[in-house]
Amino acid sequence: MMIVALVLMALMAIIGSSTLQVAGIDQRIAVQNRKHMMVVNTATAGTEHARFELQTENPVDEGFDDTSGDTYDDFVTTHEADSDFGGTGYAHNLGVYYVTATYHRCGNPPPGYSTEIGRTGFRADYWEMESTARMTDTSFSNVNETQAVSSTLVRKVIQGRCKVR
Repeated sequence: MMIVALVLMALMAIIGSSTLQVAGIDQRIAVQNRKHMMVVNTATAGTEHARFELQTENPVDEGFDDTSGDTYDDFVTTHEADSDFGGTGYAHNLGVYYVTATYHRCGNPPPGYSTEIGRTGFRADYWEMESTARMTDTSFSNVNETQAVSSTLVRKVIQGRCKVR
């Protein structure tokens, strides 16, 4: 009887330890998933930040110089994003992002623009805003293993004609 009890106790210990191990794995998966979702939301915040910035300023390269690749590397920098959004300076590190702006093309404005100036008085510039977000420390060097990228195409209607390349 005592041997049977010892075998049952050993069997219960094995089952208990494997159950705890599986529960620990599930907890680590949940923590990593939560971190990744925070970074995905931070990347989305980066594209919205870039859309807001584009209302008041254009990136340096408007796409008319083919030598630069039509890209302005940091339209929104990580340091700017950290101060404007709850990044590493915030008690709950939500991660930081940086946004690259790529000029795609110039086109006709949408219907409804001023008839006083005429349809040719406006143009629509199309920019791709790509936000890359990651969790870092305050030196922006210690990168977490999770990263997310969010991209959006933004149309900015401004006064002036399209420039011919």
